Amino acid sequence: MIYIFLLFFSFLYIISSSKVLNSGDAGEFVVSASTLGIAHPSGYPLYLEILKIFSFLPFGNISFRMVIVSVIFSIFSLYLIYRIVLKITNDKWTSVFSVVLLAVSYSFWGQSVVIKFYPLNLFIIIFMLYLCIKTIFDGYDRRYQFLLSFMIGLTLANHHTGFMMLIPFFVLFLYYIKNFLKNLLPSLFFFCLGFLVNLHMFIRGQKGFAVNSVSDLNSFLFVFLRKSFESGSSIEIAKNITSGIDGYLYAIKNAFIVLQNNFPFYIIPLFIIGIWYSFRISKKLAIFLTTFFLTYSVLLAKLVFSGSIMNMDAWYMGAHQYFLPMLSGFAILSGIGFFFIIKQIKKTSMELLKIVVPVALILMVSLSIFERLIDQNFNDNYIPHTVTKTILTSMPVGSVYLTYGDNHTFQSWYFKYVAKYREDICGQDYFDPESNKLLSRGCQPESIYKNSYFFSDFFKGDFSYISKQQRMYSVISISKRNPLTQSLKNQYWVFTHLLIPVNLYFPESYIEKKHTHWQELQYFTMLDCASYKADDQFTRLLCNYSLPFFAYLAKSIEVKNPSGTLEYDTKKENEKFTIKVGLENREILDLYSKVLQNNKPERFKYYTYTKEYLEKQK
Repeated sequence: MIYIFLLFFSFLYIISSSKVLNSGDAGEFVVSASTLGIAHPSGYPLYLEILKIFSFLPFGNISFRMVIVSVIFSIFSLYLIYRIVLKITNDKWTSVFSVVLLAVSYSFWGQSVVIKFYPLNLFIIIFMLYLCIKTIFDGYDRRYQFLLSFMIGLTLANHHTGFMMLIPFFVLFLYYIKNFLKNLLPSLFFFCLGFLVNLHMFIRGQKGFAVNSVSDLNSFLFVFLRKSFESGSSIEIAKNITSGIDGYLYAIKNAFIVLQNNFPFYIIPLFIIGIWYSFRISKKLAIFLTTFFLTYSVLLAKLVFSGSIMNMDAWYMGAHQYFLPMLSGFAILSGIGFFFIIKQIKKTSMELLKIVVPVALILMVSLSIFERLIDQNFNDNYIPHTVTKTILTSMPVGSVYLTYGDNHTFQSWYFKYVAKYREDICGQDYFDPESNKLLSRGCQPESIYKNSYFFSDFFKGDFSYISKQQRMYSVISISKRNPLTQSLKNQYWVFTHLLIPVNLYFPESYIEKKHTHWQELQYFTMLDCASYKADDQFTRLLCNYSLPFFAYLAKSIEVKNPSGTLEYDTKKENEKFTIKVGLENREILDLYSKVLQNNKPERFKYYTYTKEYLEKQK
C-alpha cells in the first residue's frame, strides 16, 4: 500500500516541479554542480556531487534533471517516516496517515519541487532518526552507532542543521553509555570518513565554478563556517542559543506559526495525544522523540528564527525552508495520536467506524493536495528564466551586466556557463549596492576578458568607453551614495538600467525608440508574471522589481491621441515620469495591472505576520 502512495506523490511532485529554472539559488546550484565547483557557503559539496550525477539523466533539460533530486529525496524521507511510525505502532494505516500528513504540507511540498538542498538534508536527518528508533526497539547495535557517526560527518558536507542531531543522540546514548564510550574511537573514525566529502572543496576549489574559491585551510574554513555572512555565520548563529529568554519566547511563537500554516488545525489534538501516548508506549521513545522535536522547533527557531518582527524575505527563507525536520517530527507524533484514537475505536463493537474513521481522516488531510497544486505548483513558473533571458537578449554584443542579489545574479550565471547563451556578456555582481566594488564571477575566465578589446578598459577601472558605447547595464539603479554616480547616470532599459556618462546627452526619444524595439519580448515576459500561481516570494520580488521598467515601456510608446496621462512614481529617490495614455499602450497598461494584482504581497502565506503587513496596518 505505501508504494502506491509514494508513486502517487512522486507523480504529483513531478508535475508541479519547476521545468526550467526556479528562483533563488537554483541558477547557482546548476552552475556549481555542472562544473563540480563550490556553491555559496557552506559549499554544499555532497549536494553538488549528487546534482552532477543526476545531470546525466537522458531526459529533460539540466534544471529539470536536478529538480528530480529534490523529488527523490523527499520520497525517500516519506518512506522512512512510514518505517518509523510502523516500527512504533505496527499499524499500516497509522503509518500512511503520517506520510500523507507530511507529504501535503505547504513547506515539504514546496521544497520537493525546486532545486534546493533541504530535501537531501531532511533525508539524512530522518535516516539518522530511523536508526535511533531501531536502537530503542531492537536494542543497542554498534553498527548503528558507526553508521550514525558517519551520517553526522556526512551532513556537514551538506547543511549544518543536520549536526543538531547530536542533541537527541546524546539523550539516547545516555541509556547505552557504556557501549557508546566503548565504541567512541571507531565512531570518530566513521565521523571523519563522512566529513571527508568536504575534500571536494580543496580538490575543486579553483577548478570548477566557485562562489568563493578554496585553496588552503583558511579559505576552507571561511566557506565551511559561512564567515562571509558575518552575523549569519555558523559560529555567530550558535551564540544565539544563550542570548536572552525573550528570544526563546519568540522562537516558540514563530515555530507554532509555522506548524499552524503547514497542518490543519484539527491535527493539533492528535499531536498532543501523540506526545502523551508515546510515554505509554516507551518512556525512552517519548523522551527521544520529544527531544528531537524540541531541537528542530524551539532550539532551531531560537538560532535562526527568533525575531519579534521580521520582513517577508525572513519569513520566506526561515519559515518555508529550515523547519522540515520539525514538520516531520510533528507528523510522527500526530501519527502516534492517530494510532491511539484508532486503537480506542477498535475496542468498540462498531465495525463500520473501524474502517471509516482512519480512511476519513486520511482523506481529510489529503484535501490539501488541491491547495498545494496551486500555491506550490512551479510547473508554470517560467519567470526566473524568461526575465533573465529577456534582459540578456536586449543587450548589445560585448556588454557589461551589473547584478545584485540572488535572483538576477545566479540566473545570469546559468545562462552564461550552462545554457551557453550570450557568452559575450561580462557579468559583474555588486559586492555592495552603494559601492563601486564589483565581483567578476560572471566574467570567467577573467584573464580572457581582461585582455580583450571590448573589456580591457573596464577592468582597468575606466568605464567611459564602454558606457559611451551603450554597453553597460545594471539591475539596480546607481544610488546617490554609490561612487559610480560621479561619472555615470541611470536610464531605464529592458528590466535593467542603461548606464551612460553623466556628460553625454542622448535625446530621450532616441532611447525610447530603442526600448520599444523589445516591446514584444517584454510583453510576453510579463504575461508570465501575470499568470503564474505558485506562492513564491522570490518570483514575486522579481516580477515587482520589473514593473517600473515595464511602465517605462508604456511611456516610450508613441501615443498620437492621448486620452489622459499618468504620473508614475518609481518610489526610488523621487524618480517619477509621465505616461501618456492611449490606444497604442493600453494593452501594456492593462497587463501592468494584472501583474500588479498577481504579485500582491497578500498572496504570501505568512504575509499577516510580516513587518510589511504590520506597517501597513498603522
